Formats: sequence, structure tokens, C-alpha cells
Amino acid sequence: MQIKSFLAAGVLTSLLASCNQAEAPAPILPVPTAEQIAWQKMETYAFVHFGLNTFNDLEWGYGDTPAQTFNPVKLDCEQWVRTIKAAGLKGVILTAKHHDGFCLWPTKTVDYNISNSPYKNGKGDMVRELSDACKKYGLKFGLYLSPWDRRHAEYGREGYRKVYHEQINELISNYGPLFEFWFDGANGGNGWYGGTNESRSINPKEYYQYEKARDMIKEKHPDAMIFGGSVPDIRWIGNESGWAGETNWCMYDEDKASHYRQAQWGLKDADKWLPGECDVSIRPGWFYHHREDHQVRTVPNLVDLYYRSVGHNANLLLNFPISLDGLIHATDSVNATEWYQTIQAELKTNLLAGIRPEASETRGRGFEAKNVTDGNWDSYWATSDGVSTGSLTFELPEATSLNRVMIQEYIPLGQRVSAFSIEVKKDGEWSPVETTDTLTTIGYKRIVRFKTTAANALRVNFTEARGPLCINNVEAFLAPSLLQQPTISRNAKNEVKIGVIGETSDIYYTTDGTEPTPQSAKYVAPFVLDQKATVKAITYDALTGKTGPEAIKRFDLTANQYQVVSPKDEKTAAIFDGNGYTTFYLPKGQKEITVKLDAPHTISGFIYTPNQARDANGHISHYELTVDGKKVAGGEFSNIKHNPIEQEIRFAPVKGQKIVLKCLRTADNTPHIGIGEFSVITED
Repeated sequence: MQIKSFLAAGVLTSLLASCNQAEAPAPILPVPTAEQIAWQKMETYAFVHFGLNTFNDLEWGYGDTPAQTFNPVKLDCEQWVRTIKAAGLKGVILTAKHHDGFCLWPTKTVDYNISNSPYKNGKGDMVRELSDACKKYGLKFGLYLSPWDRRHAEYGREGYRKVYHEQINELISNYGPLFEFWFDGANGGNGWYGGTNESRSINPKEYYQYEKARDMIKEKHPDAMIFGGSVPDIRWIGNESGWAGETNWCMYDEDKASHYRQAQWGLKDADKWLPGECDVSIRPGWFYHHREDHQVRTVPNLVDLYYRSVGHNANLLLNFPISLDGLIHATDSVNATEWYQTIQAELKTNLLAGIRPEASETRGRGFEAKNVTDGNWDSYWATSDGVSTGSLTFELPEATSLNRVMIQEYIPLGQRVSAFSIEVKKDGEWSPVETTDTLTTIGYKRIVRFKTTAANALRVNFTEARGPLCINNVEAFLAPSLLQQPTISRNAKNEVKIGVIGETSDIYYTTDGTEPTPQSAKYVAPFVLDQKATVKAITYDALTGKTGPEAIKRFDLTANQYQVVSPKDEKTAAIFDGNGYTTFYLPKGQKEITVKLDAPHTISGFIYTPNQARDANGHISHYELTVDGKKVAGGEFSNIKHNPIEQEIRFAPVKGQKIVLKCLRTADNTPHIGIGEFSVITED
């Protein structure tokens, strides 16, 4: 009897509590599925590109490279997965087949596959090896299968469509479970197509029968997100640079967009929930190229991309081009791991943990402001029906410095906020934080970076929304300054620009060669420097008193002190503009450029920078330099094809005015010779 009475009392208490609980806000459509929410909670995961392109130095294979060229000697999928896991990434998507049609599993559909390569004497299966490695180390596994096949003779016809669907069936039946299936958007064009060497066009929405493919995938992998095609669960963010817009709605409809780049911001009024995925490679290319070993993304660059992807309500898909030996390159591995460690350090200590904020208004019991700091993703603060603005105020126990604020909406009920602001209270006065961010949407997660400031209180104001507010998490952090080395450049107008990536600390510099300190000139905007000088710069964190690594740039003659005598072409100005990505190519057949200085100078060297753009060609590998008709230097720019960095050559000082740089050979034997930047080193 006592037990029954106790149970009855418990039920009554529960019913009373339930009666006192306010009703949850009605969803604002569209809303995500449970699978879409689980996917967005992954936040970061990896891509790997590996295949025939790797061994033929290509990005898009034509379909005619022999399968026998695929021969990694140290391939180790577990090394990939260990690296990816150390970088904090939650899964990996493998390019099982790229546009060239070469399959990394022993498919029965075509003979252009791994079983006809030397790898493991034809007994290898890359998809199996990576799938097993993911299971061993606890990572999720996904697959990329290019719809476009530049090798298959029946591409564009019914025969290939059947082959493609069977390839999908093989992959979804024999590997997994899969968290994502990737359909690339490149479809149709020129290709080998069984030796026809022609161009073929198709209507991708109709030709591939994506609806049928989706049903096949979902039947066996119901949680898998579909990327691309005509029935996606998630959307391409509209660039391959790794960032989403500061305004980023999860809603999107390709048919309602006026341009594909609108995917960077989403569409507020679209009726489909399609959250964004930011795909980007850790190198310029998606496949490995030795010449890009010096162009691996730096830790500061990767950190910046994290805040502009995950911190902008999108997921980050980071690509690793597997090297020729079958491993993730050491530089890529180190930078990715340090990137993750840096993010962990920056978001380590939540300064709002345990604080109960004060809300401007609340919906009632069960939806109080305390829910935003309770660590429970499924509890949230909500405002009453008809109230789409409000604020949360966090009183800090003592004056606290901070520079990051993370805000999350309870997206199962839809994305709502379209404008907000952040304020701090100092000395009894409220003021907005100093940030360059446009504070509009929030969604699953928004992280705002701002200049380090001391505060006694923090206030987040939600000033515009699509309905009652539903905020389930607010955190604040003091991220250590990422004190990186600044970059220094001077353009054709003699304007010097000093910068860093995603940095919030101050920059100080000198122009007389002395060591910069926090008492030196503070960099606030580009400045004119129309004379020979040495610029030195540092980053400085006033909070800790620490300085970053020093950058040094020696500027010699200014752009207006050079005149190109031959060839006569206004585009030659590109070689003096301080930008290695703007390049002048000599006319076909011409192998030298003649430059006249404003006056005779004592010259002791020169600097040649090849085109810094991705997959650029025409780099000078063997050269000769004359001053007033006298040869002063000649030789080879060693390894410039694979390592196209700035080349500085010194020689015995000679006085002269007319300089001729002659190309004896280019690195790739192309007829066009490219010059990104050229300058001389003077002693006067």
C-alpha cells in the first residue's frame, strides 16, 4: 500500500509539473530531420583524394591513363585515419572514383579498376582498407562516386547509367555504414570515352536518375546524407575556399536561387532545410602535386577557416591529397594536428559556465534563461509567442577578459534569428564589442571573434527573428592570441600592406631596419613607402605582453624606377606590382625581357618569382642575366617546378642600368615564359 501511495504521489507530482510547464514554441518551417541534425553535430570531417591522378600529376584525368600507373609503395589507410583523428575530424569521405573513371575497389562493372593495377598484385581494395581503418579507430565513413566518367564508352547513354547505378549498389552493399554519399557537380564535357575523344553533354537531373539512386542508398544507409544530385540532404556552400557567409541560412532551394553563389548565404524564405558544407583542400589542389609542398595551408589559415565555416553555421570538409607513396604528407599532418590543438586551446574554458543569465522575457516554466548554460543541447530559452526580440545578460563574478562568444539556436524548431548584437559592460557602461563580423544569422552554431576586452558583464541582444527566440547555448572564451608572422608587401603605387590571417592582435612596424616593439608605429592601414627601406613587423598581444615572430621585408627600387624596354606591353606592369599571382607571359617565341632602370645603380643581385597560381606553368628553370651587355649571372633555379618559390640570386656588384633576363629553358618546356615578379638588389 505504501509503495502504491508513493508511486501515485510521484505520478501526481509529475502531472502537476507537466501542467505547470509552458508549451513549446511551434516549429517555424522548414525544420531539419534527426539525421540532418546528427550530421551537423559532426562539424568537421575529412576528404581524401587519391587515384590515377596522383600518379599522373593531374587534377582531372582524361580517362586514358593506364591503370598500371597506380602503384603506391607505402600505402597505409590506418596512417590516414590516425592523422585525421588527431586533427579532431569525425569522419572521412573517400573518392572511390573520380572523373577519370578509375575505381579504387575491384568492381565487376568495368575493368578500369584497382584489380588491374600493380597494387598488391591486383588483390587490393582501397575502399575496404579505409572502411576497415575507420571502424578500427572510431571514425565515420563516407564515399564519393563521380557521376561523370570520362573513360566509359557509353557515357551519356543508357548503358553507362546502368553501370553507374550498379557501382552505387556495389558500394552501398559491401562497405559502410556510410554517413555521407557524395555526387560531384561536374557533369559532361570532353573525355576519352572509349577512345572517341569527344565532348558529350547530358541533363544531370534527368540522366542519372538521382531519385532512384537516393532510394537505393537510403534503403541500406538511412542515416547517410546525400551531397549533390537532384535530391540532396545538404548543400554545397558555393565555393571551394572553405567558408560560409556571415549570414548563413540553413534554408535553400537551388531552383529559387538566382546564382549558385547564393548557397554561401542560403535563402531565408526557401522551404527546404539544406545546411551548408564547406569543402576545401589543405593544399591548392585536390590531388597531390609535389610542386605544392610549399603551399600547404598554415595553422592560422586553417583556424580562420574553422571560424568561417563551423563558426558560420556550416560543416567543414577538409581534403587531404594522399602523396605518391600512399601516405598523408608530413607537413599536412603536422599543420592539421596543430590546427585542432589550437582550436581546442581557444575554446577550452567556457567563461559563462555555471552562470544563470537574466532574460528580458521568458516563455515560462521549462524555457528559462538558465537553459543556455546547463550543458544540455535539448533544453533552451524561449520567448513568448509574438515576442521575436530579447536579450540575455550574464553578470560575471569578476572583471574578465574575453574575445569569443558562441551562440546556438535550437534548430529542431527551425532557424529564427536574423540579427543580433553583443555588448560588454565596463565601468558601469555598456558598449558593443569591436568586431568586423556582421551579426545576422546564428543557426546551429555561430562563433563571433572580437578584440580582447575586459568585462564585468556580457549581453547578447537578439534584435530580429522569424518568430519566438529558441536559444539553447551561449558560451564565452578568452582565446590565446595566435601570434603569427605578418606578411609584408608593396604594390605598384608604393603602398605597403602588412597583414595576418584572422588575427585580432595588434601589429607594430618600423621602416628603418630597427626592431619593432609595442612603442613603434601601429599598423592601421596601408602606407606609402617610395624609397629603399627595410620594413620589420610583429604582432603583439596587449593582454599577455607577448609578441609574435618578426617579419622582415627589404624593399629596393620602386616600381616607377623600372621601365620594360622589350617587349613593349602594358601588361609588363604585373611584374612590379608586389603580387606573385599576377604574371606577365612573354610573347610566344620570345625568351628574354629587357629592363631599363631610372639611372645607373650598383647591382649585386636579382629576385625572380614564378607565377604563384595553382598549377601555373612557364617557370624559368635555366637563366642568364646581363647588365649593360655583360653577363653577371647564369645557372639553374633548382627544383622550381616542384617548389615554385621566390628565387634570390647574388653576384659581384656591378654598376649598370640596362638589365636583360634571358630564359634558356622552362621547367616544363612550355613555349610561354612567365614572370610573376622581378626586381634587382642594389648597393647604392
